[in-house]
Amino acid sequence: MPGFRGPSPGSDDPAEARRRLADDLARQERDQALLEQGRLPSAAQGRLAEIGRTGPDGLAFTSDLAADEAGLLRRHGYEPICLVTGSAMYHVGYAYASAWNDCEVAQLSRAYNEATRLAVSRMELEAAAARAHGVVGVRYGIIRHEWADRTVEVQLIGTAVRGPGAAPRTPWLCDLSGQEWYALWRAGYEPAALAYGHCTWFILTTMQDEWNEMNPVNVELRHFSLALGQCRTRAAMHLKTIARDSGALGIVGVHVARRLDEVRLSGSDENPAYEREHHNLILSMIGTAIRARAGAAPRVPATRLVLSLRDGQLEVGSTAAEAAFV
Repeated sequence: MPGFRGPSPGSDDPAEARRRLADDLARQERDQALLEQGRLPSAAQGRLAEIGRTGPDGLAFTSDLAADEAGLLRRHGYEPICLVTGSAMYHVGYAYASAWNDCEVAQLSRAYNEATRLAVSRMELEAAAARAHGVVGVRYGIIRHEWADRTVEVQLIGTAVRGPGAAPRTPWLCDLSGQEWYALWRAGYEPAALAYGHCTWFILTTMQDEWNEMNPVNVELRHFSLALGQCRTRAAMHLKTIARDSGALGIVGVHVARRLDEVRLSGSDENPAYEREHHNLILSMIGTAIRARAGAAPRVPATRLVLSLRDGQLEVGSTAAEAAFV
């Protein structure tokens, strides 16, 4: 692995290099203090302030929206502002599991949930700094690094949008596409919060499990089935807690992801479990909590079918008698 070193004295003025290094260290300290206060780093603040000042002749917006998504948003008075992000790298402390039975690795579950909370809160701060009403199309990713196996990195990216009227104090976040957001809006709902939940479950390999793997007939691996059920239940509980705290009616568009890692126990006991390969199941759920939209019609408008014809369009109502050329 290549090493890193500071600037060579011969490649630059030593005094200038020391000054730049001192400025970088001072900026890092200021940014760390801002993060501890629940605020954005200085570079992010400057970037968003520049976007907030732009006018018709200023900086063009950036987004990850498709053309039809942007068109639907504009149809209802919303416009994309910029890409906003949220990220957090979280150190995982010592995680303990049982050498005798399956169990939740609570330390790791808490690390995933807390890292996600930090990333979500930072995306909300960026959206608020851009004076956005909300963020659509949030993409969520968890990264584990080979060079730092005791860290969890959470990354969020989405498009901040601005609509008619004053922006809310806390912008809403959703992982819905532009088309899904439009269908939600048309039905009288709006996003309330980004809901998520994680659970990590240790699966102990027993002698019976080793026999099952060598069995010539089909047999259920009950440890894995039970682990999936336990992880799903506990992750869903965290998901529902976020939705309840945000005053939501329910959650839509829930996505489930899972990963299975091989692990070994460490210890001095003569228990044969220390010689076997075990597994760690990590299950994540994320979706959009929704609530009723203020001022929405009590009934959902009926969808009208429009057929393209050579000489015009034929609009079909709920009955054949309502068909008419337009």
